[in-house]
Amino acid sequence: MNSKSLVLVAGSLVVLSFMFGLGCGPKAPKTILDAEDQYALAKREFEQKHWDQAIVEFQKLIFNYPGAGFIDSAQYLLGMTYFNQEEYPLAVAEFSKLLISYPTSHLADDAAFMVAKSDFEMAPKAELDQTHTQKAVDELNNFLDDYPESDRREEAQNLLNSCRDKLAKRAYKAGHLYYRMKRYSSALIYFRMVLNEYHDTEWVGRAQFELAEVFYKQKEYDKAKAEYKKFLQDFPGDKLAKKAKKRLDKLEKKSTAGND
Repeated sequence: MNSKSLVLVAGSLVVLSFMFGLGCGPKAPKTILDAEDQYALAKREFEQKHWDQAIVEFQKLIFNYPGAGFIDSAQYLLGMTYFNQEEYPLAVAEFSKLLISYPTSHLADDAAFMVAKSDFEMAPKAELDQTHTQKAVDELNNFLDDYPESDRREEAQNLLNSCRDKLAKRAYKAGHLYYRMKRYSSALIYFRMVLNEYHDTEWVGRAQFELAEVFYKQKEYDKAKAEYKKFLQDFPGDKLAKKAKKRLDKLEKKSTAGND
């Protein structure tokens, strides 16, 4: 090998050694933001709806600066991030952490409300299991008791009404199904449930009418007359009022004929 070739080889080795050294040397340390800057970064990602990155940044903040004065806000926004992604069980977990760790936070009422709202969102349509809706009802009732001055009371009451309407619909649909199957005893249970537990919902009129219909089908005419009368008294403008009056007139004539 001539001298020129040796020089080229040596030069190549120097370059490779330099490149290898760059690849394997210590990496530059990652910049660690202070609490305020980390919160600002996380909040910016949240406001820009970069949900996955917002979660990462809020988790960094909560882990690295648990004593920061605004950590309850970070905890709440982390819950909201999951909620906005429709990750409702994770949202409930984060809101619940705020309530446990920072019960006197100015965001405690918001977190309590969002726990209930998350459970409401997890509930399926009315005909299916309503465990989460019932949980939301319990949580909303507790919220209204625990936070009488909250500015979310009206929102909570509206959501509670929606929950109750959903539960009433489920009970009515169950009663109606049993009625059509001629399983009248079971139908009565559900219609009475609507009347007794959900008397302030839109389903009570239909339940009242079909309760009278059950007694009519069972030939318990005195009970049927009483329920038709109650229906006409409470719901005189209902679309079923004409049918109820017709039934009642028929029963009155039957009663009169029987007494003659």
